[in-house]
Amino acid sequence: MDTTATSAAPIYDVLIAERGDVVADAARAAKQALAETNGALDFGLPDGDNA
Repeated sequence: MDTTATSAAPIYDVLIAERGDVVADAARAAKQALAETNGALDFGLPDGDNA
């Protein structure tokens, strides 16, 4: 057994190599969707804090 592995979870590294980093892809997709919905739902109304 090689105890000099650079990762705390070598199985995760293997899965990323085989399948891609699904968690990172999902996080990027969520961030993009949030940005798009924020732009789509911006009606130019003043914030409630300024009333």
